[in-house]
Amino acid sequence: MTNPWNVIGAPSSDVSARRIDHTHPFDMYWAKDQVGHYLFIFEFAKEQNDPQQIALPDLAGIKAHYRVVPGAVTKNQLVLLLNDTQDWELFYSLCSDLVGATRQAASAQSALQIILRRLARWHEFLKSNRGGLLSEEKVKGLIGELTFLKKHLIPAFGVGAAVTFWQGPEGAPQDFGVGQSAIEVKCQSGGTRPYVKISSEFQLCSQLPELYLFVVTLGKASAELPGAVNLPGIISDMRRELASASYEQSERFADLLYGVGYVDSDTYLQYSYFVTNEDMFKVSSGFPRICPGDLPQGVSSVTYDINLLACAEFADQPDWMEAPS
Repeated sequence: MTNPWNVIGAPSSDVSARRIDHTHPFDMYWAKDQVGHYLFIFEFAKEQNDPQQIALPDLAGIKAHYRVVPGAVTKNQLVLLLNDTQDWELFYSLCSDLVGATRQAASAQSALQIILRRLARWHEFLKSNRGGLLSEEKVKGLIGELTFLKKHLIPAFGVGAAVTFWQGPEGAPQDFGVGQSAIEVKCQSGGTRPYVKISSEFQLCSQLPELYLFVVTLGKASAELPGAVNLPGIISDMRRELASASYEQSERFADLLYGVGYVDSDTYLQYSYFVTNEDMFKVSSGFPRICPGDLPQGVSSVTYDINLLACAEFADQPDWMEAPS
């Protein structure tokens, strides 16, 4: 990830700016002010409805305000200012989200409304995600879910529908809901015991008629090796595929990533893996699991491990899915 503000010098007055993307239909800029603060600027024609009447969300570490363009009273700017330049990766992710979300907007006013909605989502994300980057365990779990989505759901249903099936980040007991089937995705590391951790008594007990457990086995790799996968790479591929889908589907994917606490960072490149194996099991009668009805009264929120060797007889997959490779 390249810092776009590094190539912009601090001006002697006002701001110094560079247009973000000359192919983008609207005027958006990386900029710096006199003291070196990093800025994002969206410039648009002033209309009868003054946007300065619309309240801007309070963003942790980021100031947002409107201003009239100096020397051009017919133009307004929406300006985002980063308080601490050390947080530039997070700010860059926010700004890139705004750029991508507005690319298909019908007008500057429509783009402004999209930006305001995205900023409101970022307000919620920044308020609830103060723990920094995801742990390696969470990184692996997210790679597993995106691997299932990319390798199996998209080929079967298309990218737009595939994203709608991803429900775990919204609080559903299982990661995916596809028609009459629920799918829970787990990761294990190659070379370790063949166990996966189940985080609640609800995770392998679905209200849908069918439930499957999909297990991805990952082996450590360096980012440079052919065939290695990491979060930035998988997510970049997904975004490219969603570029041809609707704005709503792209926005849903972005919100789901924020829901699991992910924002772009080169730090995630250090967590690269080979997908060495995939297994899928139908969770049916006799499968080793704990459901709410199995617990004594007053006992809840249990976690437990499942030995995958004990699941071999349950190997199966939904009709729409090709055999795991």
